[in-house]
Amino acid sequence: MERRHHTDEEIEEILADLDGGLSIDQVTRRHNVSRATIYRWRKKVRVHNERDVKRLRHADEENARLRNLLADAAIKIHELQERLSRFER
Repeated sequence: MERRHHTDEEIEEILADLDGGLSIDQVTRRHNVSRATIYRWRKKVRVHNERDVKRLRHADEENARLRNLLADAAIKIHELQERLSRFER
């Protein structure tokens, strides 16, 4: 079998066929790839998805922390403006 490099889009389409209900044998025949290749691609996609989930979870936590800091700063600014307005009278 001749070795061929597939683009990420092609890999996604092939895995979508598999998720769409086709058996592995049908997918391997239709796209002329081996079962091992399909399993390797599925594992690769799973690892990337797990990394993305971890990255997004970290980003959400950081976002929440920054929102709290911003809210605290806004409260302090408001308090200082009130004190300043009392002082100016």
